Amino acid sequence: MNESEIERGLGTAEPRVDTEAALARLRTRIEDEGVVAAPPAIRRRVPARWLQGLAAAAGVVLVASALTLSGVADSILKIFEPRSIVGVPITQQDLSYLGQACAGLDLQQCMGTYGTFEWTTPPQPKEVQSLASASSTAGYSVQTPSSLPASVTGPTRYGVINRSSATFTFSAGATQQAATRQGRTAPPMPANIDGSHLYMTAGPAVFQVWGAPASTGRGPQPDPIPTLVVGQAKAPVVTSDGVTVDQLRTYLLQQPGVSPQLAAAIRAIGDPASTLPVPVPAELAVSHPVTVQGVQGLFIGDNTGIASAIIWQKDGMMFEVIGSLTERQAVDIANSMR
Repeated sequence: MNESEIERGLGTAEPRVDTEAALARLRTRIEDEGVVAAPPAIRRRVPARWLQGLAAAAGVVLVASALTLSGVADSILKIFEPRSIVGVPITQQDLSYLGQACAGLDLQQCMGTYGTFEWTTPPQPKEVQSLASASSTAGYSVQTPSSLPASVTGPTRYGVINRSSATFTFSAGATQQAATRQGRTAPPMPANIDGSHLYMTAGPAVFQVWGAPASTGRGPQPDPIPTLVVGQAKAPVVTSDGVTVDQLRTYLLQQPGVSPQLAAAIRAIGDPASTLPVPVPAELAVSHPVTVQGVQGLFIGDNTGIASAIIWQKDGMMFEVIGSLTERQAVDIANSMR
């Protein structure tokens, strides 16, 4: 399982599922709302568009995580362990704003327009052969489902991503130069943010994948489309050497790439020091709180009901269940993890 396979295993490819019931609901909705029906090939792409939309909006999680700093100026500020998770609707307009701000760059390059991003320990995904090996490599006990729906078949593959760390240094000069190159105007960077550092750590993370065929290394390769991905990782930590949460939030939400609607949604989060915002593509997915393993998590589902994700935090760990599942199946899988 190489890096690209792990990335695709996390949902950038369209799941193979029986969509008859979901498409019937979609057709009924189209007729009720008077919308011109899309060709069948387009309708079948809805799950992939939803999952790709989540991936495109994932950069917001990093920004939102950076906003969960707490403490006082002139000291090391450490992120609180996330104790709750909330969905933040991301519209197509929001994604357009973010895309314009980053000018087609990936997340690391986009962050580089505001300063210098450097990996201290870069993430290095690798495949291991067993759950025991995954636990040993990650350094913690990995939970696995004890019960799976009949639709989830085949052997399990295991991927581990090491504990990674990075440093980001804000630069007013880099920000202004990037804005000029892109023909936009960035707000002045406050003096106490210019030159300040964010220290980020994440992982280790373990992913268990069902339904993704192994690569043979010869000839045309099978498309690694999973039916289920279960993830577990140590909660991320972000520290700062001086900038406060309010100063950072105010500045970041003024950026041209953040729409007024998205800024308002993030400001509406009651306690950013204990809440992890998760982007939800508004036109393609719905979200609501759900109870799993005795704690509150977040359910995210596409509008046709043929793909689901559940994300929750417990005992310092972040968990996720993603796949071609109904909400009930996703909840049952999450509750069966031991």
